[in-house]
Amino acid sequence: MQRIKDFREQNGLTQTDLADKTGLSLRTIQRIESGQTIPKGHTLQVLSEFIGLSHADFKSNPSQVSDEQIDHIKLINLSALAVIVIPFGNIIFPFILWRKYHKDQIINEAGKSILNFQIIWTLVLSLLLIISPFIQNSIQLSFSLIIVILILGYCFNILMIFKFSRWISNGILNRLKVTYQLL
Repeated sequence: MQRIKDFREQNGLTQTDLADKTGLSLRTIQRIESGQTIPKGHTLQVLSEFIGLSHADFKSNPSQVSDEQIDHIKLINLSALAVIVIPFGNIIFPFILWRKYHKDQIINEAGKSILNFQIIWTLVLSLLLIISPFIQNSIQLSFSLIIVILILGYCFNILMIFKFSRWISNGILNRLKVTYQLL
């Protein structure tokens, strides 16, 4: 986290000095400064008292998302399009990319949301495909309901992937996270 690093450098402290003065481990200070973790609980309390910042000052700020992070999140999201060619590609490829970049907290959160959406979409579509023959027989439709559900399901997923990609490009990661959680 940049604020902690700035405070430390302005006061002529090394990471080891800050760790010693706060009673936190050196590794904790390194993770916080690199953005791998956001301080919580005891760590948050100790740092806020020592540095003189409120708890709200330590919260993640979406405007601090780098272009590289946005590119990685977009790649994870767009890799779900593999479902068009490979069954379950919408889960496999985003999972592989998420595992590659998950050490970054922002990418980790967004990647989890993307994977959650794709898993839920796959389960719902599978369930609809399983019950569609029974529905077709019970209401005696003359067309294949399975094909209709499959096409509509894929169109919905592709639409959502591109919509989320646009939100990611515009830096609206909070909307992405809330939408994935609602679905």
